[in-house]
Amino acid sequence: MKLPWRTARHKNQLALYLAPDSLAYVQADVSSAGEPLRVLRWGVEERGDASLPEFARRVRGMGLGAGQVVALLGAEHYQILKIETPNVPQDELKAAARWQIKEMVEAHLDDLTLDVMHVGGDAPRAQKHLFVVAAANTALRELTEWSASAGLNLDAVDIWETAQRNLQSAAAQHTGLAERATAALMVQNGSCLLTVSAQGELFYTRRLDWDERLRLRALGGFAPKPAAPPPLGFEYMPGDDIGFADDGAAAEAEGSAMVIELQRSIDVWERSWPDLPLALLQLKTPEHDKELATLLQRELGLRTQAMELAPLFSGFEARSDNLAAYAACLPLLGALLRSEQRKP
Repeated sequence: MKLPWRTARHKNQLALYLAPDSLAYVQADVSSAGEPLRVLRWGVEERGDASLPEFARRVRGMGLGAGQVVALLGAEHYQILKIETPNVPQDELKAAARWQIKEMVEAHLDDLTLDVMHVGGDAPRAQKHLFVVAAANTALRELTEWSASAGLNLDAVDIWETAQRNLQSAAAQHTGLAERATAALMVQNGSCLLTVSAQGELFYTRRLDWDERLRLRALGGFAPKPAAPPPLGFEYMPGDDIGFADDGAAAEAEGSAMVIELQRSIDVWERSWPDLPLALLQLKTPEHDKELATLLQRELGLRTQAMELAPLFSGFEARSDNLAAYAACLPLLGALLRSEQRKP
């Protein structure tokens, strides 16, 4: 799945995601080491009713093709699995993993391209597991061919989990937590991706369904509504409640399934990696992330902060009129931080 990087490093770098109905892109100047990356262009180009070839021709006219290009593969086109590391030499890992996952994948092995990376990187650890990424060959081929027809010759194809790892690791380094274990939760389009990383390496990942009620609670937006009307023949007795039902109180009482699953993931982490306690949960959403971070910190009992992007990128800010495009482009920031030596 991973395409080789070209040896020459370009000043400009482009990250893109081709969705069925649009193209999200972020182009940045990556030449300034130690400073925030300068975002040159970013946005979402809607496909409309154009065919894929027509859409490619239109994108070609946008002039995005200068520099290195990395694309995020749609999450529906790959699986990321965790297995025990086969006891084989490094150069035989992919072949050994291929047979180990044959009952775990949703497609025939011949229709998949595999890549592997050690959980927690290559450092010696008591626990030895592999992440195996199994990507659909047809999706990779279609993405590569479409990109070429749009004048965007791909240098690499990345996945959402490793892109988020890159972003959270950069944010952790800025806050002085590069050596500690941190979690990141990025919310987008009704779902969220949880990753746990330490020392720049990915250890854990899980997708969760987002609970929009959390945003309402964080903003104090639960409005009371009238209770159901009393039945015919109802007679009032002292002490009867015929007032208003408080949705906020009801939500507090029943709890959030997303928060419960998030807490379970944290519990799994603490049992699995007791020597790497979580120092921080970083949250990133298109808006209201500070309020949501405050709420989640109270719910989870874990230090939680909104992920600050300003120290990492300049020229990428959310406004009331660009929130949809901002949300679509957020995951691409991590792809811009991809290391040429990192796997994948």
